[in-house]
Amino acid sequence: MECTQQSQRWLDSKLQMLGCSSVNDLTLSKCKAPVKEELASSLHGALSYIAKLIENVRRLSEKSAELKEKLDESLESSAHLSQASDETFVLQKRLLDSQENVVKLQKQLLECKDEQLRAVTSSVKLSVQETVQEEFKSYSSVVKSGLQEQSAVSVTPANIVSVVKKVVEEEDRSRNVMVFGLAEEDNEKLSE
Repeated sequence: MECTQQSQRWLDSKLQMLGCSSVNDLTLSKCKAPVKEELASSLHGALSYIAKLIENVRRLSEKSAELKEKLDESLESSAHLSQASDETFVLQKRLLDSQENVVKLQKQLLECKDEQLRAVTSSVKLSVQETVQEEFKSYSSVVKSGLQEQSAVSVTPANIVSVVKKVVEEEDRSRNVMVFGLAEEDNEKLSE
């Protein structure tokens, strides 16, 4: 920007020296009017200015080449990023597909486990039911069989006294005897 302003000032001063207001007013006769010293000074200034312009153009060209190189690198990086993004998308899609497959397989596994559980539950129920039916006796049948066995061995007060004496004589408390089903009386002697 400063270079452009500087060159415009230089051009305006030379046009004024030649008596022109713009480049359009410049003619060959106006350029012949100045003396040799003024022309030599103007030529030297023009050549210096042209050298500065050439140097500026060279620097701009270098900057342009650097910017082009950076732009190319940026485009290459962008291409790599785009490719990486595409690969990431493909990997995410594969991951989602794999997760869907895992969910499906887990669902199938749960269904198989439920079916196995139902089969085991059913067989256990049948087995328990059969075992209970084979081993189950009604209360009345147990009491009847107990009474039949009891009638074979009669429990008399003498039998009870002899069993209790044996226990007391041995002083073995682990052999206490309890008799169930014997009627209690009000005048019993409990401590003898």
